[in-house]
Amino acid sequence: MQMIKKSYIFVFAIFIILVIAYSFRTFKKSDEKVNDRMLKVESVAIHTSAGWGYNILVDHKIFIHQEFIPAITGTKPFLTKEDAMKTADLAIEKLKNGKLPSITKADLIALKISL
Repeated sequence: MQMIKKSYIFVFAIFIILVIAYSFRTFKKSDEKVNDRMLKVESVAIHTSAGWGYNILVDHKIFIHQEFIPAITGTKPFLTKEDAMKTADLAIEKLKNGKLPSITKADLIALKISL
C-alpha cells in the first residue's frame, strides 16, 4: 500500500514539473511575439531656416513634426541641435512609458533648454 502511495506522489511530481516546463515555454514564445510587434521609435533633428526642430518617427513614418519649442508662447525654434534632440528624446521616453508625448515648460527647464 505504501509503495502505491509513493508511485502516485512520484507521478504527480513529474506531472507538476511538466506543467511548469510547458508554462515557461509558452510564456517565452508569447514574449517573443510581443517583441516582434514592437514598432521602432526614433528621433531625427531637422534644420529649419530659423534654427532646429525634430521629427519623431514611428516605424519610419513621421509621428511628430516639431519645428518650434513646445510649451512656450510663440514660434521660437530650438537654438541648438542638442536642445532639439534632448526634447525629442524626452517625448520618446514618455511614449515608451505609455504617456502622452507632450512637453511642459517644467520639462524644458529640467532639460536646460534655452528659451
